[in-house]
Amino acid sequence: MNKKALIITYYWPPSGGGGVQRWLKFAKYLPQFGWQPIVVSPENPDYPTVDQSLLKDIPAGIEEIKIPIWEPYKLFKVLSGKKKQEKVNTGILQNEGKKSAVLRLALWLRGNLLIPDPRVFWVRPAFQELKKRIEILKPDVIITTGPPHSVHLIGLKLHRKFGVKWIADFRDPWSTIDYLDWFKPSALAKNRQRSLEKRVLTEASSVLTVSENWADELRQLGAHSVRVITNGFDEADFQQKEPVSSSGDFVLLHAGIITSFRNPSGLWKALDQLCQNDDVIASRFRLRLIGNVDEQVKKEISALSVLSQRTEFVGYLSHDKVIGEYRKASMLLLLMNQSHNAAGHIPGKFFEYLAAGKPVLGLGDRNGDVARILEETKAGRVFASGEMGKVRSFIEMSEADPKSIRSDNAARFTRRQLSSDLAKLLDSL
Repeated sequence: MNKKALIITYYWPPSGGGGVQRWLKFAKYLPQFGWQPIVVSPENPDYPTVDQSLLKDIPAGIEEIKIPIWEPYKLFKVLSGKKKQEKVNTGILQNEGKKSAVLRLALWLRGNLLIPDPRVFWVRPAFQELKKRIEILKPDVIITTGPPHSVHLIGLKLHRKFGVKWIADFRDPWSTIDYLDWFKPSALAKNRQRSLEKRVLTEASSVLTVSENWADELRQLGAHSVRVITNGFDEADFQQKEPVSSSGDFVLLHAGIITSFRNPSGLWKALDQLCQNDDVIASRFRLRLIGNVDEQVKKEISALSVLSQRTEFVGYLSHDKVIGEYRKASMLLLLMNQSHNAAGHIPGKFFEYLAAGKPVLGLGDRNGDVARILEETKAGRVFASGEMGKVRSFIEMSEADPKSIRSDNAARFTRRQLSSDLAKLLDSL
């Protein structure tokens, strides 16, 4: 009989975006390794993005528990005059130009009162409901995944009360995440964040994270048992063969949100210069941006005489359609955060980039985890922001010889293999 893993997560289909993929895929493959997931998620969440195509990935027969949540973003929409159906993307609130009094107040409240995050109002009802069910469910382990890191407080309460083994999964940092400073938190608020984080790190049976650099950071913050299981890709998502474009274009594709603090201004200028200097490349080059792009980024590209004519802003696409876009691209662009702990940032889509088998052009920390994996897999390179000459040479080499950068060395990052690694961790508790 399979053991039971109680997985508590805010992001679950029909949530879109990167946050949902990790535990959706673990839930899919864990039963093959002796663990039966029970998934707890909000009943009425206000997800920033919705992807109905992911509903089909929920494993048949999986037990789901839905618990109501009150979202403060609904109140923000009322106060700011946004329509009920409009989504509040918390990652780009800071980039909305001149801020209204309502937005300034919302940002301050987010940083100083809504601690650790706005989903903190789910902690009490989720704990109360699970407290009633825990003796019936009899889980062998509890798993919480953040962000939102308030979810870990549910695991902390259950662990303290019932003594069930508990894993706290950090998909991103907590008190050291780069965007917290946007909210102008007071010293008291910062101390509160660090205090809650330390309780989780020191009391969890094991702490899980997605990169070696972030594992080191969590150890320095007090975690006593840290393991790394990266994100990955699902081979099943790549079984449908999409036709490769026969247009002859060289398509540089980026998938995901581009905010002002992840805006590679130098790259846009370098691409514009490349097209101006090389008529052959210019005739074939296309920049394709999938996902939400900050208005400032659009303005910068639109101001460039040549690149502006060769750029397409696609907007949000469902996950299955994005997979198809990977196959049609010539090269995949990966933009990493520019922050003090960016070395540990491995975007979830990076592993799907590897699975697509196309050259990866990364911009970020050359000593980070992404650069290390690209070197190991020979799938591409990471360049610093001041190396635009090398970026142009990299593109020219790949355009001249599309097979010069190819790698099939990505098997260790399949979701099935990573689920096997997770099952071994669960067995060891």
